Amino acid sequence: MVGFGSAAVSTRMAGLALCLSSAFFCAPGVAAAQDKPQAGGTLRVVTYEPLCLDQIEGTSRNTQTALQSIYDRLVSESLDGKFHSWLASEWAISEDQLTYAFTIRDGVTFHDGTPLNAEAVRFNLQRWLDVKKAGSAPVESISSKDNVVTVKLRTAYSPFLHDLSEPTLGFISPASIQKYSKEERCAGGPGVTAGSGPFKVASRTPGRDLVLERNDNYNWAPADAAHQGKAYLDRVELRFLKEDSVRVGAVESNQADIATGVPAISVEDIKSKTHLKLLQTQQPGIPWSFWLNQSKSPLDDVRVREALRVGADYAGLIDAVFLGTATPAYAALTPAVALGHDPSLEKSWTFDEKKAKALLDEAGWSKTDSQGFRVKDGKRLTLRGISATPWSNQQRDLYAQGLKAAFAAIGVDYVRDVIDFGSADARFKANDYDIVDTSQAAGEPNLLYGAFYSTETWDKNTNWGFVKDKDLDGALADGLATTDREKRIAAYTAAQKIIAEKVYLIPIANPTVLLAVNKKVQGVTFGTSGQIGSYYDVWLSK
Repeated sequence: MVGFGSAAVSTRMAGLALCLSSAFFCAPGVAAAQDKPQAGGTLRVVTYEPLCLDQIEGTSRNTQTALQSIYDRLVSESLDGKFHSWLASEWAISEDQLTYAFTIRDGVTFHDGTPLNAEAVRFNLQRWLDVKKAGSAPVESISSKDNVVTVKLRTAYSPFLHDLSEPTLGFISPASIQKYSKEERCAGGPGVTAGSGPFKVASRTPGRDLVLERNDNYNWAPADAAHQGKAYLDRVELRFLKEDSVRVGAVESNQADIATGVPAISVEDIKSKTHLKLLQTQQPGIPWSFWLNQSKSPLDDVRVREALRVGADYAGLIDAVFLGTATPAYAALTPAVALGHDPSLEKSWTFDEKKAKALLDEAGWSKTDSQGFRVKDGKRLTLRGISATPWSNQQRDLYAQGLKAAFAAIGVDYVRDVIDFGSADARFKANDYDIVDTSQAAGEPNLLYGAFYSTETWDKNTNWGFVKDKDLDGALADGLATTDREKRIAAYTAAQKIIAEKVYLIPIANPTVLLAVNKKVQGVTFGTSGQIGSYYDVWLSK
């Protein structure tokens, strides 16, 4: 076996965790000047409600953010793309990259008192395989013996360690999974939600809040954490507030210490408050985009897809709506994805209303009804869009109104429904939509595999467009099958060019993650997917 990972990594990694001070963030490896961390206190966070406290049954980036201090993972990934020991004290990878052997550290327990041993890890990974088909990972088998968990893959899969480091793969007590129903685990609560993280659930009120208390037994932080031992904070209170303005108001009035999902319109106001600081980072992953459903008319016609791409002034709307907190997107990966973003696609199309109208005429949508919308064979050119509530926000809603007007100007009737996740899931399964708008966050370019590979439709992943392209499949498969950096970059660059050429996606905006934070709060970090990091290293200055 080759490719060992171990705990022989410095624990003073505040810089690599993206240390933050005032309205700016430090470069990785540069620590912010702070006083000595102090223990105690309650951190009050206003944020979004998680979909489900058992992430295998339902997750989102907001869910992962809320729960990552409850659950631990096998390995940790730092912002420089390096992996560090966590529940796995070391690991080895076979020369053919098909076998991973993880040595599980001793002395770890779940919140319910049961041991987190190799068998518990195997149980969780097997459940990931059984329920979620291991995402895009080609897992063949999972076994455990003594303190070692062995995972065998069917084919080489370069992002496997990254997948294992993602918050969605936080481990749950097998006893809890066996004792409680899916519905009970999703609702969660003390005793039901049993992870092994630095905080455990003290109370849970659906629709209102999730309160966490420190796990005083915790002594197995990842090797790249800023400290070891138990967390500094006594409690973390997560209050769920849907309205952006209400969350911002709570932190401005000292009713909260951190507000997530800060809208662009509030940025200058937050900067003017002497007790607050604005923390920000560009979100890596797939930009906020339109996934275009080409399994049926009218978006099965590339001319209609291209008309949508050039028929609105996307860049101008971004300037007007996002107020400098987002940049126009042209590639299927944001610039924050260091491995694979294709800068050659920047400004590769521009607003051209005349061209859009000509393309729609050419596609047979040359007639209009009494309201000016295009018709063909007696049917109006109506496009039904979906976004789930956790995926949208004030800026995206406002932007969509601008797009509705722009599309109407070229004769397209655009209708966008922002609905709860359960309703969105039902419509995805029924193929009852034309457009899905969302973004996806991860530092790994293999997001493109899940979003565009021909077999990765909603039953497995997020190919909402029903894309079936042999050349694209080949490029995406090449990116997964090699660990050679330059070959991976070449594969994902090729994939993005195909996606752009065939208009499988309309990238709209490269998002920025914004947090409003009270200046007494120290140690806040951003994770590899751009979300706020674990509360483990956070502390309150007196």
